[in-house]
Amino acid sequence: MILTDYYQCKKLTEAKSRFDVIEATGEYDFFENLLINKRAFNVGGLSLNLVERPDKWSGKATDLALTKGSSNITSIKRPNIETNIGFGDIKGSNDGCIIVFNSDFAEAGIQTIEIYIARGLKNDTTALWQLFTDGELLHEVEVLKKKTVTKIVTNV
Repeated sequence: MILTDYYQCKKLTEAKSRFDVIEATGEYDFFENLLINKRAFNVGGLSLNLVERPDKWSGKATDLALTKGSSNITSIKRPNIETNIGFGDIKGSNDGCIIVFNSDFAEAGIQTIEIYIARGLKNDTTALWQLFTDGELLHEVEVLKKKTVTKIVTNV
């Protein structure tokens, strides 16, 4: 399989950029360690932030990034701005990823983020995006979603 891991995040608080993981395959150790909440809302759960990409970051121009604290996870590239699908590579790894926002994000704002990890494909993210948007990976998406575990979210 090309896609190896899956994380679904949802906006559960009034915080401007925070998204909590509500479902995951739970086998991507990098996320399992980096995204863990140590204080405030949902202690022990997983969350990340979707932020506008700071101008000071070098590299290709992109508008958005996934972060946790001061750590950049990935910048998000969207070759087709009319679609809700982007791609990136996971900083500090050889892994690529596909990022899917809720389909009505232009009108409703971003409420959900789905992240599909492709281990070892950091240098093939454009081709990965093309396969994904062409529907070539639908079977893999279904397989990953069947393997997901619901994450418990607490108000503590």
